[in-house]
Amino acid sequence: MNHRITSFGLALALTLGAAASQAAVARFDTTSFSYSVSSGALNWSTADQYQRLDTEAASGGGALGYDSASNDWSSWASQALAASSPYAGASAATAGQTLQGNAQATRTNLLPIDVPAHTSRAYANQAGVFSLTEDGTVTFTIGWRIEVQGDASDPLADYGHALMALMAGAYDGSTGTSLNEELFSFDAVSGLAVASGTWVFDVTLAAGQLGYYDLTGTASAEASAQGAAEVPEPASLALFGAGLAALLGLRRRRG
Repeated sequence: MNHRITSFGLALALTLGAAASQAAVARFDTTSFSYSVSSGALNWSTADQYQRLDTEAASGGGALGYDSASNDWSSWASQALAASSPYAGASAATAGQTLQGNAQATRTNLLPIDVPAHTSRAYANQAGVFSLTEDGTVTFTIGWRIEVQGDASDPLADYGHALMALMAGAYDGSTGTSLNEELFSFDAVSGLAVASGTWVFDVTLAAGQLGYYDLTGTASAEASAQGAAEVPEPASLALFGAGLAALLGLRRRRG
């Protein structure tokens, strides 16, 4: 069985055409984080701090390479994770109260033609609980940026998706704020889209009342493993023939 896997992989490698000039890409980034308090002092509960990172990269649906990394932490700290496979990669990180993530996948022209797409995903989440020493309002100011890129000529074969979402408010549900920004590359005529801005929102609490804060970023990319249907160039045919010859040669030697 090992020889079959090796010979198939050799033939597959020899039938690889030129990679497309455009990769699917998605990114999210917390560009700034700050807050001010109308009265009293804000205290974060160290016992209720939480953050999680997830990364995943799959080439050819995992058949040509797969990697993943994930972890969660019970306190806020600078952390980073990454996953990589031959045609896809993802990374995610936290630094203070900021999140960053990237996902990318490169289009290829592979045979056989039923090779699944190359995909990647990055996820980051940070959540916490806070309170005020006096009745008052906490004003949060959070800067954010998301970016996506795909193939405008074939938007559903190569695309990126990015999202940042925030929830905050009183822990008892009496008040709450929910904000999000999302981009898909296939919604842009050029296949490239960037959005950025600043969220400013208030959380009003009585002294000792608990408030919550939850920020999430996701990025995903998908790129086709198959080339467009067209007549192969002579060089591609030569590579294909070499791959088949290598595969048949190995099988004959096994016979």
